[in-house]
This record gives sequence, structure tokens and C-alpha cells, in this order.
Amino acid sequence: MVKKELKEYIEQVIFPEYQKNDKAHNIEHIAYVLKRCQELSFDMSLDQNMLYTIAAYHDIGHHVDAKNHEKISAQIMREDQKLSEFFSQEELDIMKEAIEDHRASSKRKPRNIYGKVLSSADRSTSVEQIIARAYFVNQKYSFSETEEEQLEKIYEHINHKYGKNGYAKSYVKDRKYEDFLQEIRILLQNKEEFMAYSKKVICQEQKELAKEFAIMAHQGQVRKNEPEKPMVIHPISVARILEEYGYDDHVIAAGYLHDVVEDTNYTLEDIEKEFGLDIANLVKTASEPDKSLSWEERKKHTIEITRKLPLRNKVVICADKINNIEDLANTFERTGIRDFSRFKRGEEQQKWYYTQIYQSLIENQEETLPIFQRFKQSLEKTFYKENTSDFLKDVVFQKETKYYQKLRQLHAKKQELEHLKSLCKLEKPFVIEFCGTPRTGKTTTISNLYDFFKKGGFKTKFLEEYTTSEYYQKIEKPKLEGCSPYELQMHIMKSVAGQLQAAVSSGNEIILVDRSLNDRAIWNYRRYKKEDMTKEQYEKATKFFLQLSKEWIDMLVIGYTDPLTSLKRDYQNSLALEPRRFLNLENINEYNEALDASLPLFDQSVEKIVKIDTTDESPREVALEVAEQIIPEMRKKYVLSLNRTYNPPNR
Repeated sequence: MVKKELKEYIEQVIFPEYQKNDKAHNIEHIAYVLKRCQELSFDMSLDQNMLYTIAAYHDIGHHVDAKNHEKISAQIMREDQKLSEFFSQEELDIMKEAIEDHRASSKRKPRNIYGKVLSSADRSTSVEQIIARAYFVNQKYSFSETEEEQLEKIYEHINHKYGKNGYAKSYVKDRKYEDFLQEIRILLQNKEEFMAYSKKVICQEQKELAKEFAIMAHQGQVRKNEPEKPMVIHPISVARILEEYGYDDHVIAAGYLHDVVEDTNYTLEDIEKEFGLDIANLVKTASEPDKSLSWEERKKHTIEITRKLPLRNKVVICADKINNIEDLANTFERTGIRDFSRFKRGEEQQKWYYTQIYQSLIENQEETLPIFQRFKQSLEKTFYKENTSDFLKDVVFQKETKYYQKLRQLHAKKQELEHLKSLCKLEKPFVIEFCGTPRTGKTTTISNLYDFFKKGGFKTKFLEEYTTSEYYQKIEKPKLEGCSPYELQMHIMKSVAGQLQAAVSSGNEIILVDRSLNDRAIWNYRRYKKEDMTKEQYEKATKFFLQLSKEWIDMLVIGYTDPLTSLKRDYQNSLALEPRRFLNLENINEYNEALDASLPLFDQSVEKIVKIDTTDESPREVALEVAEQIIPEMRKKYVLSLNRTYNPPNR
């Protein structure tokens, strides 16, 4: 076990230095070496503090002088006065030797066991990893080489290092490395196949690096028409459209990078240096010329240039326009307002531009290509809506136009959530509890919402009311006979929290809960008022409920109606006329009073409360109203997650 103080020092002071290194010797490589050191030393009696430290420092001097980095790194470690608080001078000398001896190309064996473990752990055990690392190193010094020249150098380097007579050795027993050597040597036997495979790996790496580069380049920028969202979600969405339609990795990389030159301080030369000429050319044709030109001049230039481009260049532009126009259409649908005020030109000019750019894209191309068809459909939906038919409006909801419009708006809001969900994850699922007066349409509302989110692609979970479940009634309840009301309520709250924890840990995105923790607070109050609980017990139960609800529940939906309406609904929706044992005016009154008394607690227990009087509302109206309250709360969560992911304050 590594000492906490040592680990904190290295993580806070040493690891940030690796940002100065190239991509082959960055913090990800250090994390790999740390893990491998732990694996290789598992059966050895080595000081884990020493091993952790030499792994953490072994490449720290790489950015200073790559050819002598082992000596520089060892010197930096040895001269770090902070380490004398954790190690003796003798231990520091051993660690210095280990770092000096770790390099694979060294002609001598490591002088001590720590050096042998470090040197062995520094060897890659993944074919894809060594190709990527070789590419990153070569790119640093030879970015102007052709792709063929780069692949040739990569082959020569890897063959020299890992081939039959390669110099990269392991000095400890390592089956993983032996298996890797066998795999890489078989691949190296056919140079042509190796280079083709390397090209595929490099393209994949470039695609991922392009995403990272775009995130870094657009740091702090926001969407023009949605300033609460980070700008980089646009290029990420463009790249995903290109990937969806099966375009090659260079095209996808250009999707990530297409706005970098236009909207940041990076130049095409920077793009070419980092990603090569092909990706740079794809980015160039997706970037507008001199921003000093008028909007009309820039757009006309783009339209004319686009006509003559090859298909690979055109699809990058097409994906960009698709994402812009689909976002625009969704915003109009969500808000119910066609607002172009954030744009430099109004609706007619935008309609002209998108129509003309579509015509330029399909010129000399097959217009039935799926990506072109998608652009055409988006264009018609956004700007030529009056010419499109709507079966649902004209047939299914023929006499319910206003209700249909509300559903359209809600559907658009859900579509936005689906898109946000694809770009980031919430720290935990969004949990909604439903409680309130009996016979307020709670079950129907939950069922409608479950269907609404499930069909939208959300992993949705429904948790039934715990105390009416078969498990509780047949297994738990008999065990609890003889418990005091206080003990019973505490047990139920613990069980409900366990139920929630299991659902939260199962990969769900939305959890709908029928009468959970907040409903228990109402029951606690009822017990207290009946003097089944002392004041002290009630306060303890309340404190426990608040703690659990704050942890697990995000939103509380309370259905409310007067006792007589509740009772009427029960009889009118049932064939039975026998007296109800629990559902009577006295019990409903008592529940409603406890509910009203608990409302101040709910302000503390959840972030959002929705209380709906369902007396004069139909079940579908209640479900619609609840959904309209849920969506904005979830959106806040996703937008916050987006900004934490792509625009963190100290990135």
C-alpha cells in the first residue's frame, strides 16, 4: 500500500508535468506502467512506495531531451527534496538506478530488481498500443512525411524493437508480454499486412485525438442559439452523423475539427501538423473564408466551392448543415417560436442558404445517398413545413389540435434530452417518486411516463410500492410482527433505500417509484399524531428519511384530491359495493392532513416538488402536466453534466 501523503504529492505535483510530454509518454502511459508494476511485483517482496515513485517519475524528463530522458528523469527524481521525507538516501539511489536503466534500447541489464520490474512494466503488451505510440513519436519529428513514409518508419522501428532479434526484453517472468511478442512477430512477418493494419490503428487514433483536440480548442465557447450549452457538442454531433453513415476515420476526424480553424486561433497548418494533409484538406473545405466578408459573400463563396468538391469533402459539410438545421427545428418545436434573432440573417435568407447549399452538395453526386436524403428531409421540415403532410395531426388527432400541439412540443423536448444523453452521462439516474391521495390517477400517470421515456430510448425502471408488494406481504411482514410502529417504519425506510440503491446501480437512466421514501414521511407523521411514536422517535425517523431522500430521490410528484372525490372514483371505477376497509373518508382526510403537514419537509428532501390537484383533470392531462414538469428538470441535469464534461472551470 502506497503512503497517502506520498501518493497525494505525486498526483498533485508530478503527474501534471506529463502534460508537457508527447502523446506516447503522457499520463496515460504512466498509468499503464503503474498498473503493470503492480502486476509484475505481485509475488515479490518489494517496497510499493519505491516502485510507485520510480514508475511515476520514469518519463518525467522526456520533453526536455527524449534521447537522454532516462538520465534526466532519474536526476529530477533524485533532486526532489520532498522525497527525502519518505525515503532514505540509499533507497533514493536504488530508485535513481532503476529509472536510469529502464530504457528498452539500453545495452546493459538493469542493476537492481526495481529497475528490472520498471523496465519490464514499460514494455507495451498491446499491438494497437505500440503502433499508436510509434506513430505519436514519429509524428513529433516527421509530421511532413507522407503516410507511406510514416508507415514504413513505424514498421522498421517496431520490427527492430519487437521482432525476432528485437532489443526490447522483459527481465521478470511475464506471460502477458510473451503472448504479445508472439502476436506481434506473426504480424511482422508480412510487411504489407502489418502496414495496412497500422494504417487502420492510426486512423482510429487520429479520430479519437481529433475529438480531444476539438474539446480543447473550443474550450469556453458556447452554442450561438443555445448559450447554456458548450460549443463543442456541435462538432461532436457532426462527427457522430458521419460515423453513423459509415464514412472513414479521416472524414469523422474532420467532423470533429471542422470548426476549429473558423472559430479558434488554430490554423490549417496546425491541423496538418497534428493530423496530416488529408484531414487538413477536409477541414479546409468545411471552413468559411475571410470573416471580414459580408454574410452574403461568404455564403455565396461556400455554395460555389461546394459544387466542385469530392464526395468525402461534401459529406463533412452536409453533416455540419444537418446538425445545425436539426437543432434549429428542434428548438422551434420545443419553444413553439420561430426565432432567428440570434443569427446574422433572418428566416428567408437562412432558407435560401440551406436550400442552395443542398443543391451544391448533390451536384454531380447521387442524391439518394442516405446522408443527402436526411439533409433534404430536415430542410423540408424546417423551412417547407407547409408542404408536408401530417397523418397524426390530420387523422389521429383531427379533433384535438391543441392537445396534439402540446404532445409535439413535449416530443421535441424529449428528443433534445435523447441527444444530450448521447453526449454525456448523469452521475446517477433521475429518480422520481410518486405519492399522494389515493385514486388520483397515480398508476396511470406512471404507466404513461414509463412508456413515454422507454420509447424515447431511455433505460427506464419502475419500482412498485414496497409495502404492497408480494415480497413484503408474504416474506417481510410476517417477520415484523411485534415490532413497534417506530421500528417498523425504520425497517421499511431502510428496505426502500436498498431497493433504490439496487435500481440506481443497474445502469438505469430514469427510475419511477410508486410511494417510496417521501410517502413514508407522511406515514411517520400519521403515527406521530396517533401517538404511536414519541416526539423523539418521530424526529429520528424524520432525520433518517431526509438523509435517504436527499441521496436517492430527485423529484417528488404528489397527486391530490379531496376525500369525497377519491372515494367516488374508487366506487365508480369498480364493480364492488362493499364498504372499503382502508379507503374511507376518515382515512383519506387523515392522509391529506399528514400530506399537507409534510410539505415543508419535502422542500428539504428533494430538488423539485410537483403537486397536482387532479379533481377536474383527466388521467392523460395529469400525465402530460407531470411530463412537462419532469423534462426541464432532467434537462438541467444533462446541461450541467455537459458543461462539467466539456467546459470544466479549471480544464
